[in-house]
Amino acid sequence: MELCQYPCQTRTRYFTIEAIEIPMVYNQYGDYDPDGLLYVLEEDAQRIQEESLRRFQQMPTQPY
Repeated sequence: MELCQYPCQTRTRYFTIEAIEIPMVYNQYGDYDPDGLLYVLEEDAQRIQEESLRRFQQMPTQPY
């Protein structure tokens, strides 16, 4: 569906986002950036940080 045919064109949506710092794992070999930044919804920030740190501590580290 083309954007011009979308039924709710006048509806405005607002989201609260947050930039979080996590160790960002790029692949299954453990290549990572210790200072990775990610934009997430504020309501999901804590859950994503906890899960990414849990996966980062696995051997080998896992992407999230």
